[in-house]
Amino acid sequence: MRIADLADQFYLHLEAEKAASPLTISSYRSDIRDLLRFLDESQIEPEIEAITSGILRQYMVHLTQRGLAPATRARRLHALKSFWQFLMDAEYATKSPCARLSLPKVDGRVPAYLLPEECQALLDATEEQHYSLLATRDRAALSVLIFCGLRRQELLNLKVSDITLSEATLQVVKGKGGRSRMVPLVPQVLGAIEVWLEVRPQTEHEYLFVGRDGRRLCAHGVHDLFQRAKQASGLDRPGVSLHTLRHSFATMLLHSQVDLFTLQKLLGHASIQSTTTYLHVDLGRLREAVSSHPMAGTSTAGGG
Repeated sequence: MRIADLADQFYLHLEAEKAASPLTISSYRSDIRDLLRFLDESQIEPEIEAITSGILRQYMVHLTQRGLAPATRARRLHALKSFWQFLMDAEYATKSPCARLSLPKVDGRVPAYLLPEECQALLDATEEQHYSLLATRDRAALSVLIFCGLRRQELLNLKVSDITLSEATLQVVKGKGGRSRMVPLVPQVLGAIEVWLEVRPQTEHEYLFVGRDGRRLCAHGVHDLFQRAKQASGLDRPGVSLHTLRHSFATMLLHSQVDLFTLQKLLGHASIQSTTTYLHVDLGRLREAVSSHPMAGTSTAGGG
């Protein structure tokens, strides 16, 4: 049985039975397509029966030689593990060649994040946008990312009906993993959205963020608006990406003593383990925490 044919059934399974998002399905499709390219280049038949653990190990070595990051390699292997699990559940395969393969160890470095004044500089930099309408949109979009911690696709999926101005809330409908959540809007972001809604072009669709022509903002568009603000604010340095704003949101809340379980809900994490990534306090904060001990200022010298 050909991998490509069974992969099509796998994508339908993800959509119909797992309620996976289009972005998730697209990611699995890309990962399996990459394996098929490797098989073609290696002159290996793209048949389920032809795939062994040894071939998949060769593929993982191939990914390493291409310079792919451990996280990317881990995602590729995870996709293949999920695919073969589907094949076994559907009785297309009796065992998985992935069973004895371990996920690559992912670099445990803490995520980069911006300081509050740097985030404010990004927002102020939207005024450098040539078109006033787009300057208003850019400020609203960046405000949502900075003050609500949304992922890029969650921002792009936002609709006007997801915003309740009277209650100052934002609804993320079917975010990552199909999970929905409610995020309160602080005055800064609420005001930015209100101003944007006043000038937003009339459209036949409900998506919140659009271009001057009324077409829905795409991934390339949000990347461009972020790059403009980053350059204008002087934050155009390595390691600062659009996702850095989500890290900054989480970090600032943790520094403000927000507990992990509340942060998990706000970020839309399925597991608290994902949220613990943001427990990266600096030495100064550790000293501050230890200094808050009620006996910290008491000398114990000379005690018996």
